[in-house]
Amino acid sequence: MKENLKFFLEVNKLKETQRTGWVLMKVKNPETIAEHTFRVAIEAWFLGEKKKLNVETIIKTAIAHDLCEVYAGDKTPFFYWDSLDKSKGEQENLLLKGIRLSQKEKEKRGRIKFKKEQESLLKLIKSFNSELKREIYSLWFDFEKRLSQEGKFVKQVDRIETLLQAIEYFEAQKKPGGTSWWELTEEIVEDPLLLDFLKVIQNKFYGHKKEWRREVEDKELEKELNGILDFFLEIGKLKRFPRKLWVQLGIENPETVAEHIFTLALMAWIFGNKEKNLKIEKLLKMALCHEIPSVYTGDLITPYERVLFNTKKGRRKVFEKWPRLTKKEKEKNFLKDYKKEKKALKKLTKSLPQGLREEIISLFDEYKTTQSAEARFLNQLNVLAVLFQELCYRKEDKGLPIGFLWEWAFEKCDNKMCLEFLEELKRQFL
Repeated sequence: MKENLKFFLEVNKLKETQRTGWVLMKVKNPETIAEHTFRVAIEAWFLGEKKKLNVETIIKTAIAHDLCEVYAGDKTPFFYWDSLDKSKGEQENLLLKGIRLSQKEKEKRGRIKFKKEQESLLKLIKSFNSELKREIYSLWFDFEKRLSQEGKFVKQVDRIETLLQAIEYFEAQKKPGGTSWWELTEEIVEDPLLLDFLKVIQNKFYGHKKEWRREVEDKELEKELNGILDFFLEIGKLKRFPRKLWVQLGIENPETVAEHIFTLALMAWIFGNKEKNLKIEKLLKMALCHEIPSVYTGDLITPYERVLFNTKKGRRKVFEKWPRLTKKEKEKNFLKDYKKEKKALKKLTKSLPQGLREEIISLFDEYKTTQSAEARFLNQLNVLAVLFQELCYRKEDKGLPIGFLWEWAFEKCDNKMCLEFLEELKRQFL
């Protein structure tokens, strides 16, 4: 457990590491690597399932693909390294238009990037057991070298997600350009389904210009992909939604819902692999969709909602004790929140193909009502993810109350592995 905790402490840095391309572009409050990974994983799941690929492998690959950046940093826009010493205006212009490099120069820079990221990943996972270390490294290597169908597919989805984020930023900030992201995407995307998805993206944002219209031959597929694109755009908002508990505690620049989902999905993979009776693919999917209704409901209501004071000191005083509610009060609150979230989830998924929509709603229901072994395990991991994050904040802010979360964790957790992780948290932080 000591090794697991060290790993999550290091990976937590990805919630603070902003993606380099957006920083160079002077995007206000740009996405972090953790937020980027969150949507790549969901996009890979949806589109990979449509392709009938191995979805568990695809989701794991998406989660693992940027873990190397814990130490190496985000070197994805390595074509733009030359721009770093230039003025602000020149940087932005280079990023918008792209830099023309020879194939030889691209390959040279690519080798440098690969070596740095490889060293970073091996350093990050060196204390894991050989089986887990091999799995994480193999998935990352497959992604980088595009060896399998799944690795090649996620590599393309990753580029499409970057393109989609670029379009969202430029649309919101009314900036022209983004052609460099289109060109970089078109260089790598070759899968027929993903090429059709690019056409759908292009038509949605630029189709009002006749010369930009692109035809998708299968009209039923075009309709499905349009619905999936709308869903991706909606959940992208979770990259900008701070978690309510941290806001109530007065944390500056707190983790977003998207970042929390990233952490929980990673925990589901690392810890779930040790639980023989669990279906890992189901667990990963459940982690990725457990909190997506927040797009419309906002983050979950905490038990302290109605008794908080306006001042930071007054607010924190309230959190010193975990609220004691009767069984009837708990059931009433749960039912109220559940109905609200279920309604939001139905609205969010209405544009998706029926099978996918039903799968997400079913996974959400299982999680909320703890109907399965996967749901019970994930609920406990969710508590640990919250406690872990506050302990990380408390390293910098000793005034943060923590007792209420310990109480919640010990009340909720009975899984042996979760209890062992709790004990390790106590040893490291108390």
